[in-house]
Amino acid sequence: MNTKQKILQTALRLFNEVNTQMATTNHIAKAMGISPGNLHYHYKNREEIIRILYKQMREKMSLSIEQLPSTIDELHKHQEDLLEVFWEYRFFYKELLFLFSRDEELEKMYISDNLRHRQRILKSINNFVENGDIILLNDKSLEYITDSILMTIQFYISYIKTLGQDIDKNSIKESIKYIDTILLPFIKTK
Repeated sequence: MNTKQKILQTALRLFNEVNTQMATTNHIAKAMGISPGNLHYHYKNREEIIRILYKQMREKMSLSIEQLPSTIDELHKHQEDLLEVFWEYRFFYKELLFLFSRDEELEKMYISDNLRHRQRILKSINNFVENGDIILLNDKSLEYITDSILMTIQFYISYIKTLGQDIDKNSIKESIKYIDTILLPFIKTK
């Protein structure tokens, strides 16, 4: 592993352990046993590191249209895979809005990606309808289900924190139950 990769790995660990405000580039360099100058040779600032970590996370989470879940069972498998990524990059969702306030470039990237992600969720739900797994009550149901799922994905970690609960792998797994509950009234019984 080269120095650039080690910096990213160390930053990710520190961001998850404390937060991005408390883990400065100096803290990252110290944790690695390198000089701040050496770190800044590779990355201009903490925001650049966060953007690169975000891109790594996005890459791990993205599915092509062909890979989208077409059944509820496939959705559950995909959710399990996503939870591993959420856990690995948990700092990001815990600090999402704060990170946007510090980095307009990150915010623009995220919004663009989020709109594409929303379209993929819409497509998956349409797949469920076409396969007969769910029945929509009206034309707006598709939008409401999609947005409810997206909000759960993006803000569940923050929600857990606002309840004074610790964020661990099990608490993140609970988000699957919320998504299942969103879909439950629409699932066609066989």
